[in-house]
Amino acid sequence: MTRDAIVEKVKSFPPLDDTVSKVMAICNDENGSVGELAKAVESDPMTMANILKAANSPLYGFSREVKSITQAVSIFGMDTVKGFAFSSFLQKKLDLNIKPYGLNDKGFIALTEAQNSLTVNWMKKDRSKLDILSLTSFLMDMGKIIISNLLEEEGATQAFTAEAEKTMTLLELEALEKEFCGISNEEVTAIVFEEWNFDENMCNAIRYLNHPEEAPADIQVYSQILQVVKTVTTTQAIEQEQKIQNALELAKSYGLDTVSLQEAIKLQFEDATA
Repeated sequence: MTRDAIVEKVKSFPPLDDTVSKVMAICNDENGSVGELAKAVESDPMTMANILKAANSPLYGFSREVKSITQAVSIFGMDTVKGFAFSSFLQKKLDLNIKPYGLNDKGFIALTEAQNSLTVNWMKKDRSKLDILSLTSFLMDMGKIIISNLLEEEGATQAFTAEAEKTMTLLELEALEKEFCGISNEEVTAIVFEEWNFDENMCNAIRYLNHPEEAPADIQVYSQILQVVKTVTTTQAIEQEQKIQNALELAKSYGLDTVSLQEAIKLQFEDATA
């Protein structure tokens, strides 16, 4: 599938809604405040509900009950709030039935939140990286929406799913996506980011997720972190314990903070099994 065809698919998406536009404008304004952001979120019941639900979920590990949206926005930070705004937009505006990957709409949203919460919890001691990682981790599987749509159009959903179930690594899944569609989820997601005028560093962080060694030097660590997060949360039919082991080994090979990663993983899966 050509880049032009992907761009056309992205352009067929509904336009970003008022909540996303307001949130992005406030977050991109150096004078933007938590109060303004909270007010923008309060105008959208779904976004507000999603943020408050997440803030009081064990997934993010907050130690006290969060009662107000202002409190939640303050705790999460602007970059994570952007992710919730986009997540709500996706829920309202797009068909998220990612059948070729074995996900329905609820499963896809749960995946985005798992990827983000793991990233945020891992980076608690290095929050400066979240300006690139927080929103990117929320949306790093956006390309699956377009790939699923294409496979559906070509009547290839069943064949792709059967082969995807056999893949054991991210590189194997990437190769399968390229075999069927000529492009990977990460490449498609980077194009979506570009069409939405996301920061270039975010576009590159996702573009090189499967191949961090090819990323610009200042972006490599972001692609490495996203690759580790995706290794833990991949939809592939791999035992969760094996996913965790693979992720920890990968993080160690990159020289990343494995202690904080283990803590984040423990929090994530204590919640999942509660």
